[in-house]
Amino acid sequence: MRSDMASAQTRLIRFEDLKDFCRRAYEAAGVLAGEAAIVAELLARADLRGVASHGVMRLPIYIERLEKDYVRKKCQLTTLRQKGATAFLQAHGSMGHVVSQRAMRLAMELAQTHGIGWVTVKDSGHFGVTGLFPMMALEEDLIGYVCSNSAPMMAPFGGKSRIMGNNPLSYAFPADQRLPVVVDFSCTVVASGRLILARKKGESIPLGWAVDKDGHPTSDPFAGYEGGGSLAPVGRHKGYGLALAHEILSAVLGGGKWTQSIKSLYEKDDSGIQGTCHSFLALDPDCFVGRAEFKQAMDQYIETVKDSGTAEGVAEIFLPGEIEARTEERCLVQGVPLAEATAQDLEALAVRLGLRLRFA
Repeated sequence: MRSDMASAQTRLIRFEDLKDFCRRAYEAAGVLAGEAAIVAELLARADLRGVASHGVMRLPIYIERLEKDYVRKKCQLTTLRQKGATAFLQAHGSMGHVVSQRAMRLAMELAQTHGIGWVTVKDSGHFGVTGLFPMMALEEDLIGYVCSNSAPMMAPFGGKSRIMGNNPLSYAFPADQRLPVVVDFSCTVVASGRLILARKKGESIPLGWAVDKDGHPTSDPFAGYEGGGSLAPVGRHKGYGLALAHEILSAVLGGGKWTQSIKSLYEKDDSGIQGTCHSFLALDPDCFVGRAEFKQAMDQYIETVKDSGTAEGVAEIFLPGEIEARTEERCLVQGVPLAEATAQDLEALAVRLGLRLRFA
């Protein structure tokens, strides 16, 4: 039965059903059950938290790339160097979701021993929602941080060639009784997935999100990305500077591919792996004020921010990650809404793979 969350443009599906479908799709593409379950959990949870641009909308292209051997069906991670609290890994074109979960887990293990753990990975693939990986550190009351480079999406500030990625970052900070603070954003005004989703839904985009291939502001989502345009950096030169720093901390530090050599998920060629680079950090508050004390102080800090007084017309001040956490709680009960275009894409994939897909 459909709830009031659904509309003519969306369909509801239970989280467990969505996750199960993703898992079976990956297994049908030749991925081992354990690794299929990892990716399925992360993909479905993206939509569960309301981040549809990085969720199951991308499942068809992920499966297509596996079938064409653009991505390894079995994760291969090689330790190139490990010294003290750091590790340097090569992913050999493996699935970014699986690579990133394992790399973050290693950073957490290093932090438990050394107080801090830093892991850099090269030759990986698209890993979906950045914030889901530093959130792993919350399980052990650690602070998590992740940054990555990406396929070309924007021009450098003052330039015209699309040679830079949106190079996302995310921090996750544990709290005690309050929700954890999860900062997660790309260095462009919006991620490319927002434009792809808008194009699939037949919607325009706000001016200021992107420019077309000639550098003119556009409200056409296709012209702003897939048609050769560039995404706008957030904060102009500031977003450009952040993107530059993230590329240095991942690709330059790891001797991997720079953005201009990384392939888009949607490139139609046989010329090799995507080759993204990521870095993962875990930090133990016990090295400083202490875990319990840090979490209690976080609660106090969060309350100070939330109780600071709202602007006219604003009902509540939200901390980063709070809206996503509330969305997750609601969708676990009412179902996960999928855009009609996404639902149809999944139905077509189900038919092609001989799988059953059940909506609420």
